[in-house]
Amino acid sequence: MEEKKHGSEDERLDPEKSPIARADFMREKIKQRPINKKKLLRRTLITTTLAVVFGAVACLTFVFLSPVINNKLYPEESPAPIALTEETVTDEMKPEDMYADDNAIAAEAASVAIDMASSEISRMQQEMSSYHFDSSDYIEMYASLKTVATNTAKSIVTVTSKTSDTNWINNPYESEGQTSGVIVADNGAEYLILTQTSAIDDAESIQVTFFDGSTTSAYLKMSDGITGLSILAVKNRIVDDTTRENIKTAPLGSSSSGVVTGTPVIAIGSPTGIQGSICYGFVTSDNSVLDLPDSKYMLLTTDMSGSSNASGAIINLSGSVVGFIDMNYNNSNMPNTLCAIGITELRALIEDLSNEKARGFLGIHGQTVPQSLRDSEELPEGVYVTRTEMDSPAMLAGVQSGDIITAINDEQVDGYDTFISKLRNIKPGEEVHLVLMRQATEGYVDLTIDITAGNSTVSGE
Repeated sequence: MEEKKHGSEDERLDPEKSPIARADFMREKIKQRPINKKKLLRRTLITTTLAVVFGAVACLTFVFLSPVINNKLYPEESPAPIALTEETVTDEMKPEDMYADDNAIAAEAASVAIDMASSEISRMQQEMSSYHFDSSDYIEMYASLKTVATNTAKSIVTVTSKTSDTNWINNPYESEGQTSGVIVADNGAEYLILTQTSAIDDAESIQVTFFDGSTTSAYLKMSDGITGLSILAVKNRIVDDTTRENIKTAPLGSSSSGVVTGTPVIAIGSPTGIQGSICYGFVTSDNSVLDLPDSKYMLLTTDMSGSSNASGAIINLSGSVVGFIDMNYNNSNMPNTLCAIGITELRALIEDLSNEKARGFLGIHGQTVPQSLRDSEELPEGVYVTRTEMDSPAMLAGVQSGDIITAINDEQVDGYDTFISKLRNIKPGEEVHLVLMRQATEGYVDLTIDITAGNSTVSGE
């Protein structure tokens, strides 16, 4: 029984005959393969390198393709061209608009006289003459003016420019400058803000604070070197929803000569140098032409006193902007009297800067040849050149004071306004063909001068 259970001694020793022996034999023969450390290290390095390469490729693919994918999934609205429509003169509120029409009163009085007895008319006249304004009427009047100012102030922003610098002992510091800006347009993708270039010169960053105190970043769209004005842009999508629902684009009125002189106006923004300040007054004149080249901007003067650093807008009683405050042109005899550039003449510039349309520059100061001189001196209609800017394209091409420009690019000009209008279509670098008359010993002689237009605008890109 013992032998059957365990087998013979020969079977247990012979692996070919005994299963148990074969198992013991296999355990003895199979050995653990030794680890190749060099090969393992090489494979580890290859795997790590491939992981780094694949990670870098994935990151670069994400960086470059993410904007494309986002634009496909969430396309940003394309800016629409800005086209400003001028408010008609009838929309302006004049002093006489504050009173009833005399003819209407007369007609109404005549109609009433037919139906009413003379005693009733007399009683009405007595009641009207007995009425006197008191302090409550005065308070109510100014409350209504403040309401107009507050509503339009939703179009006013505070522009803050930040610049890093070092002091005299090389310690770094950050300086800030502030001015008021006016939201003049919304192209569907950006809010466009008119402001003074001097306030944002050399700025490393620009911030805009809206009327409700919310702040966001802004960037320069384009600047004009003649007026020193710029258009800033703020992306609509980065403005808070609540702010976006309440801010508004400033309505632009009319500052045409003879329309606003003597009318009551309100100064908003920072007319006293303090953000959010308000002044009330009247326009005292609107027929002063700023002595700037290639342009005819009109200066509005008021009877309001403000800061020499004033900024903002002058609005009429309808809440429409009639002028952009600029104290660089006020009378030296009244340095603190608020003045502004008329909005009618600025309208075309605002459009071009908002649409990033570069403007050609010749550097010509001029005026329309008066009809009286045309008759007495037998002069042609056109533009009388008063002077040219130093080193301007016009001066370098030979245009002189006293020349009379009669045509530009083979199109007749009958005055300075027409000349400026045609200049707006001139692009920087374009060849301009001028036909002019110059006084000589035997009278005026015809000349033709070709000028290569410069650039009066600077892009923010």
